[in-house]
Amino acid sequence: MDWEFCYFVTTEIYQFLMALLAAWAYVYLVRDFVKEKKTAFLTGAAYLVVMLVLWYEPYYVPSFWAYLIGVMAALAVMCLMERENFLQKIFLAWTFYAVRWLVARTTITVGALFWKLSLFCEPGYIDVEKGYFLFVTECAIELLLQIALFMIAIGPIVRAYHGKGQKMQGREFLLMSLPSFTCVMGYAYLKYIWESPVGLQYSELDSSVFYHGMMLLYCLSLYIPILVVIVLYQNIKERQQEEMHKDLLAGQMEDMKRHIREVEELYREIRSLKHDMGNHVMVMQKLVGHEQEQYVESLRIQYSEMTERIQSGNPVTDVILMERSREAQEKGIEFACGFQYPTDREVDAFDLSIILNNALANAIEAVLRRDNTDDSVCAEENRPAGYIKIVSSLRENVYLIEVENSYHHEIVMDREDQLPITTKEDKTFHGFGLRNIRRVAKKYHGDIEVAAEHQVFRLSVMLQVCKV
Repeated sequence: MDWEFCYFVTTEIYQFLMALLAAWAYVYLVRDFVKEKKTAFLTGAAYLVVMLVLWYEPYYVPSFWAYLIGVMAALAVMCLMERENFLQKIFLAWTFYAVRWLVARTTITVGALFWKLSLFCEPGYIDVEKGYFLFVTECAIELLLQIALFMIAIGPIVRAYHGKGQKMQGREFLLMSLPSFTCVMGYAYLKYIWESPVGLQYSELDSSVFYHGMMLLYCLSLYIPILVVIVLYQNIKERQQEEMHKDLLAGQMEDMKRHIREVEELYREIRSLKHDMGNHVMVMQKLVGHEQEQYVESLRIQYSEMTERIQSGNPVTDVILMERSREAQEKGIEFACGFQYPTDREVDAFDLSIILNNALANAIEAVLRRDNTDDSVCAEENRPAGYIKIVSSLRENVYLIEVENSYHHEIVMDREDQLPITTKEDKTFHGFGLRNIRRVAKKYHGDIEVAAEHQVFRLSVMLQVCKV
């Protein structure tokens, strides 16, 4: 049997499978960070093609630069497919380059230990046939090991990184990329040592077991900071968001107090009208003809101004709905209200005020936000800005609130919580409205659902409410 040919074929298959495995790991890392799955697959495909070309081209390219070229080519494809959030894409490429080397370096060390163990168990000369089967066994072990290492290394990074659809800021990029940069510098240093005139005198098999043990610890010490920095930074962001949630709720508490004061003022007006009703009757009895008609008309206008309010079944929600209705109408937005407070259910008016305030504020903002082309069209045609409609329904213990509004801009959904990403530039301090609504819904063992199609956005809030 031509063992040299067998070694050649096995080596080619092994290198192809290793490149394919690394491409799969690249896809596994970036798939949740991009909008479309095809972007992730094309990124991995670009990496695979470039690595195969560099493997078969006749000129030797040092592995440090070859893998860097492959990663950068994949990064270019990813950026061309989705031209946004470039810092995050660079971070992903840089992190993959570091993790790929750590996995490869660990695999090489394990392979060298495998051969040392084989030589220890069977010292002396190993014939070609037995050596070939040992080589095939080593290749299989290394492939399985790389699969396990890639999953162990990349999985925690993907899970630890929250807000994958959010724009990465410059300071976040620098902080989270620093451990990967340190890892890459370690890679460059080791390549320089091994490829120096002195380093070429030795091979991995010539190195001691102690050296390989230290190399495994070295790789672990480089990977841990990558994961730790991501976890710590995400925890810091979550705490900041929690504080901002509290500040937002505190502001909504102040709005609630203001609404209560407006309700009290409404009750005072009603009590005043009731108190004066007897006097009004006496005056009308004394008036006749045209004077009586004028007096009745003035009372009707006064009563209409006082009672021309949305009556939802709760004074607090009445005031909120009236306030948002007035705001919408002032901005040229059609407002339709079919909301009814579930008076015979165990539900806190404050919780519903959080839902109504956030939902309607978001709806008004969404209706008014338009692309430049839409603004010009609306100005020319003098059309209404859009519409908002809110309705509610109660079936047994399920209380459903639906807010629908028109929109004329692109809506991008967060891939983790399936909620729209805020359109404001400073995403750190905005985008909490729907999350606060979801928090209230969870309190009542419910949830929210959003849908956006045909320029209509619909928010559905489901609550489980029991009878009083």
